[in-house]
Amino acid sequence: MPHDKHEINRNAWNQIVDIHWDHPSYRVKDFLQGWSNLKDIELDALGDVNGRSMLHLMCQFGLDTLCWVRRGAVATGVDISDKSIERAEQLKGMARLDARFIRSDVLDLKGKIDKKFDIVFQSNGTLCWLADLKRWAKVIAHHLKPGGTFFIVDGHPMLTAVDDDFDYLQKEGKHFTESSDYCDRDFMIDGGTFEYQHSMADIINSMVHAGLQIQELQEYDKCYWQVEENWVATTDGYWTPPDGPPKYPMLFSLKAKKPE
Repeated sequence: MPHDKHEINRNAWNQIVDIHWDHPSYRVKDFLQGWSNLKDIELDALGDVNGRSMLHLMCQFGLDTLCWVRRGAVATGVDISDKSIERAEQLKGMARLDARFIRSDVLDLKGKIDKKFDIVFQSNGTLCWLADLKRWAKVIAHHLKPGGTFFIVDGHPMLTAVDDDFDYLQKEGKHFTESSDYCDRDFMIDGGTFEYQHSMADIINSMVHAGLQIQELQEYDKCYWQVEENWVATTDGYWTPPDGPPKYPMLFSLKAKKPE
């Protein structure tokens, strides 16, 4: 089923993936020398993944996917961007690691993979691109084995709610016709981007309606990306405003389980 607004974003990510590939913040060269992009939040939540099957949703060019492979996971990465998947295949070859990569809109994933997974993983800057969280959660539930775990770490809804561009309870999404890339703020994306504000209730209820059991929800006063150029890097790989953490959460993590 096509999603026209998702196609705007597929076009955007096809334009910017090469910028990210070359950008020092993604540290592709360091990854090839053994560095891992995975942080304590996801590592502590998922523990030992050796030998476990993992579906990584919205994987971009597979950097995190392949970091999980290095830890022993049998991983499949999915992304809507054609060029991101091409880069993922390239990175896999350069790193001499084994993983499967599939080009698909996450909402249309059913039928494209016939496998069930021990873990479904998603992280950082992904929920804002999804038009339908109920459909998203059903895809997750469909691809989890009974007893399997879903884990996501991403920007907290409050992070964008304090921005004048969004309302916390906004449902329709917004087309940013003038949108720059967060790595190269001077690069303007042809066609812009279409982004969605999801409340915490939206996220939790999507899990519940899909039959998943929420095990843990955490909130953090740090951000996964440098929102403004003067934001300060933390020792654990995140970012805060120059005057310190704010009085609202900027990051959340959620762990859920498919019943046996």
